[in-house]
Amino acid sequence: MDNLAALTSSVSVAYLQGLLDYLERQGQPVDKLLVQLKLNPQILSQRDQRIDAQLYVQLLELGVSTSGDECLGLHVGESVRPGYYGVLGYLIMSCATLADALHRQARYASLVGNLGHVDLADEPPRAGVEAQVAHSWQPLLQPSRQLSEETLAGWMTFGHWISGLQIPPTEVRFQHRAPADTREHQRIFRCPVLFEQADNALVFPKRLLNTPLSQADVQVRSMFDAYADRLLTEIKQGNSVLDQARLLLVQQLSQGTPELAQIAEQMAMSPRTLQRRLNDAGLSFNQLLEQTRKHMVLQYLADPELGLGEIAYLVGFSEAGSLARAFRRWTGQSPHEYRASLSFSLD
Repeated sequence: MDNLAALTSSVSVAYLQGLLDYLERQGQPVDKLLVQLKLNPQILSQRDQRIDAQLYVQLLELGVSTSGDECLGLHVGESVRPGYYGVLGYLIMSCATLADALHRQARYASLVGNLGHVDLADEPPRAGVEAQVAHSWQPLLQPSRQLSEETLAGWMTFGHWISGLQIPPTEVRFQHRAPADTREHQRIFRCPVLFEQADNALVFPKRLLNTPLSQADVQVRSMFDAYADRLLTEIKQGNSVLDQARLLLVQQLSQGTPELAQIAEQMAMSPRTLQRRLNDAGLSFNQLLEQTRKHMVLQYLADPELGLGEIAYLVGFSEAGSLARAFRRWTGQSPHEYRASLSFSLD
């Protein structure tokens, strides 16, 4: 697999706290939601810890279900605070200009959550329109409306906060289909919002990149740069137990289904210790195995050269039928239907 990033996607506890704070302000049963996802509440006191990204997405969806708020992602993004971005938030605040801040945001986005690829690029020229740039986000996980809308709404809210500008974007683009009601999108973004697009992006005039930031501080920025570099290296090395276990599963699934004891031995710990450490991150070993298989299959299905039988072998299934049944349980679709939806999203 060329890109294992989606298989080791995780979210910082600081960012998780932002979602939980919002749900709690809306009167939602946060403790019960954590229990439902098998997340240990004690992890909330460890802001430098990380949880599996899929759990974060599940919490968003649970929040929609319990609150009845179909625009929960937008509203969580609208209520973002600097502390929810952890080290990255404070680093961005110390930058000299908006361009400086956005380039660092793209570089260090994984510190908040390695949920997708961040980019800042020039837009193609438009007749009669000044030069534009697109601040875009491409998800690594299975696309989620709530996560995409939370991400862009959070970016815009934070951008307004650090720059002091209240200028709306030129346009906002989303890859997912338009919901039945888009009034909240219009209220929050105050510009044309387009759906079923090739990317998720905030588009705005390029001249705004030169906007100076009021809290710029060269010494503070230098200090946080060094700290952010160290944290980013640790994340890329997969230092967490969750990342290590998942990478071992990825490497060994094509040889059959690994057992807990086998993975624990390779990590130089007892099976009980490994299970406890995984439980702290919100997953049992079997859940981790299932999620790893699912993420691998989603990645492989994006490659039209791979047949279903070959994919089944690569993720440890005995035959294509077993994979097809598991995939329907995971997604409610057949592998062929999922591939067809990928083709649609790229058209």
